[in-house]
Amino acid sequence: MTIVAIYGFTGRYWGVLEYDRDYPEVGATHRCMLFLSQETDSVEYESALAECRRYGFEAVANMRYGKLRVEVLNTDLYRGFSGFYEGALSEGSTLVFYPNEASGNGAAA
Repeated sequence: MTIVAIYGFTGRYWGVLEYDRDYPEVGATHRCMLFLSQETDSVEYESALAECRRYGFEAVANMRYGKLRVEVLNTDLYRGFSGFYEGALSEGSTLVFYPNEASGNGAAA
């Protein structure tokens, strides 16, 4: 059964990515959430780290794992995450980065 796992982490954007997306300034460090489609409800850190690199993030630290509970996407608090969930199911993954105070920008991929 396919699930969507969420890996929260802090990483530095290094500018070399495999996906055509909008990203922060090279060298900026941000908190991020990787939504990753997986076949099992288990920690798959190596797959998650590889996906982070594809999005252009290195120096990944403090990675945390959690399974996304689909029912929470119907609540006001989490409704905004439904697009990331759907993207992970259809494309394999999506990534959200939260801008640090120094960068002044942020985006979702």
